[in-house]
Amino acid sequence: MSDRDHDVVLFGATGFTGKLVLDYISARGEPLRWAIAGRNRDKLDAVKPKGADVIVADALDDAAMTALARRTHAVCTTAGPYAKYGSALVAACADAGTHYCDLTGEVHWMRKMIDAHHDRAKRTGARIVHTCGFDSIPSDLGTWCAQRAYVDKYGHPAAKVSGHFRVKGGMSGGTIATIFNMASDMQKDPSLRKVVGNPYGLDPDPHRPHPKVSDMRGVGWDARSKRFTMPFLMAACNTRVVRRSHALAGFPWGDDFVYDELMTSAGDAGGLATALGVTAGLAGMALAVGTPGLRDLLGSRVPQPGDGPPAEARAAGFWRADFVCEGPAGELTYTTGDRFDPGYGSTARMLGEAALCLARDPLDSPGGVQTPSLAMGNTLAERLRAAGIAFAPAAA
Repeated sequence: MSDRDHDVVLFGATGFTGKLVLDYISARGEPLRWAIAGRNRDKLDAVKPKGADVIVADALDDAAMTALARRTHAVCTTAGPYAKYGSALVAACADAGTHYCDLTGEVHWMRKMIDAHHDRAKRTGARIVHTCGFDSIPSDLGTWCAQRAYVDKYGHPAAKVSGHFRVKGGMSGGTIATIFNMASDMQKDPSLRKVVGNPYGLDPDPHRPHPKVSDMRGVGWDARSKRFTMPFLMAACNTRVVRRSHALAGFPWGDDFVYDELMTSAGDAGGLATALGVTAGLAGMALAVGTPGLRDLLGSRVPQPGDGPPAEARAAGFWRADFVCEGPAGELTYTTGDRFDPGYGSTARMLGEAALCLARDPLDSPGGVQTPSLAMGNTLAERLRAAGIAFAPAAA
């Protein structure tokens, strides 16, 4: 692809998250032939960094997406909800042999893209990599790194890995719009609920025999860490991505391997209040977004697309994920984390590094609708460590 104009094109560069990714890539200073893209030239010109080209293209224009994909080695897109605006670009990249990464957490849409484009992307060599932000790089790459550390210590993989998350961060209008759009899609097509509700819904064969697992729904207690546990909003996406990685790799951790995910809070009265509040809040949000009238009312009172947490809030955020690996030989905990807001400050770095990795680094992974760990593995982990995101066994 040396005859292509660009190493990477950032699509959706004028949106809230798009601007953060644009700023991150610009500040990296990595030698790069790149362009920013979107449908509004004036907005693109207003944010265009020195040395970048501008491509005007509408996400709903198949011909424009085809032309864009053929001009670049890789595409990085923040233009969601992806179920509304992402399908033509994925199809164009799969056809053109162009690598692709995004921030989606829309399981039903990812399933649609797998069914429509995995085989084609395998033939053209395009690596189509969804979930290259907080969902689901920490979960997917964290589990992959944790299993490597466990094998190094014990000589075989862990039978179970649990992701224990602690987070502090806000939510943008774009993320809220995506949640609302998913709820609307499932209301229009109830069969999508089975896709989203299947713990193995992103596996190559979602209906083959699997170990029985379920997403956490209530408050619990973890005796090992002496912390309260509660449901994690992102688990419904993250767990499916980790399980897809395992299946695509040929089940290297065993047919009975189990992965689950939850949030934790301090093991005191305040921590219990947090766990109860989060659990009740998630239940209330599920009710509201699943009820058309309530969803419309809520939609008028939350941040709108283009809005998001201000810089000071993003700087005050953090996240940490401890991957507790268990097996007959013993336990091991592997930790990932960052000192910035997970959904924006940290996600901008994850997506930016994923885009640069796909565009510039020699990778030996095949084409297809891949996952971050299978497509980029240790190459991406090293990039993220250099960017300040922790990936390491927990201190003894």
